[in-house]
Amino acid sequence: MDRNARWDPSRRQALGLAGLAALSASACSRGGGAAPEADAASLRYAWWGDDLRTELTEEAIAAFEAEHPSIDVTGEFGGFDGYFDKLATQTAGGGGPDVFMMNEWNLREYADRGSLADLTGVSTDNWSDGAAGGGQVGGQLFGATAGVGLQAVLVDPAFFEDAGVEVPDDTTWTWDDFREIGRALTDGSADGSFGVTYQAGDQITANFYCAQHGAPVFDEEGVGVEVDQVRAWYDLWLQLVKEGIAPSASAALEDGSAGIEQSLFAQGQLGMLFIPTNYLTVFEDLMERELQLLRIPTRTGQPADLGMWFRPAQLYCVAATSERQEEATTLVDFLINSTQAGEILLADRGTPPNGAVREAIVDLVSGADARVFEYMDSCEPDLSTPPPPPPAGAGAYPGILGRHGEDVLFERVTPEDGAQAFVDDLTAEVA
Repeated sequence: MDRNARWDPSRRQALGLAGLAALSASACSRGGGAAPEADAASLRYAWWGDDLRTELTEEAIAAFEAEHPSIDVTGEFGGFDGYFDKLATQTAGGGGPDVFMMNEWNLREYADRGSLADLTGVSTDNWSDGAAGGGQVGGQLFGATAGVGLQAVLVDPAFFEDAGVEVPDDTTWTWDDFREIGRALTDGSADGSFGVTYQAGDQITANFYCAQHGAPVFDEEGVGVEVDQVRAWYDLWLQLVKEGIAPSASAALEDGSAGIEQSLFAQGQLGMLFIPTNYLTVFEDLMERELQLLRIPTRTGQPADLGMWFRPAQLYCVAATSERQEEATTLVDFLINSTQAGEILLADRGTPPNGAVREAIVDLVSGADARVFEYMDSCEPDLSTPPPPPPAGAGAYPGILGRHGEDVLFERVTPEDGAQAFVDDLTAEVA
């Protein structure tokens, strides 16, 4: 089973390096429920993910079809790489799926060009504070949050113990602490093992870092970040490499290009790694031991300055061209707000935004998923109000951040010049 394809962002983006993998072939499948009625309304539903996500999604579709026998759902699925290229081609030609998955970076672009239907029919009454905001554009709900997520520092307690380093108090640690703990881990470990790796292209952590230091990457007008914030971000990671706290440039590039199974962290050769919270399960499955999630460091060491917010791990959208918008919206509402669907999907697409669904499944999740819930609950009092969805063109952000981050890594440019190029290129994309 290809676990790498399950997560958004892609492996290389999550580790902070730019690039595209080979396109994954898509597939189609019936939901697997009872035979549809002769005059059933037909829906196409597209998502990205691995075999496990597909299995869970098909089970949820079957439950929906059993409850709504007049609606027949056909699934279309494939890997994350190539998903948005295919979706753009389909929607431009008017032949796209009725329901499809979306990410936060591309939502605004699809909404602004009129490709998305209003999802007023999806109830948000029991959702977590701010969970609906990530899918709203101009006051209208165009993306319904499938699950919410946060960023975290994944730590390997066994690595810390072997290096003789204590796991820090994550409510008070700063970016300076992060660097010094990384140094202590590297110094206390065997050759070839490191406290951290180079993650300058990690678009999620970079956004929260910039928010802590003045403003997130995007604001209501477009690009909100300043060159100095990005320079500090790039310089942080470059110094970790130059001081030997992180692997060399070539080793970092190799690590970022590897699959998760071959990554330094999964091989027990790395102490800390920034991840979206839904990565915890896959790493624990690979390493066969309990890992730990920490809050990201802050600039001040104060919990209230965390600078994070609940972000939509994924969003459901309905095509504006769909001839079955009412039925499509009914499917979306079922997948998010039905406890029946929640008990099937669990935390596959992030933590459910609906509080009643969370309560219904809290006793069904265990291990890593349960600790993700606990982590998010512990962070919630210190979370910020989510900013509006990124502007059209923001889909280019991860690639631009990673590309210039790689130039900084190999010292083809200075952090200052890399930051200026990043702001210039991103501004051109969203102008």
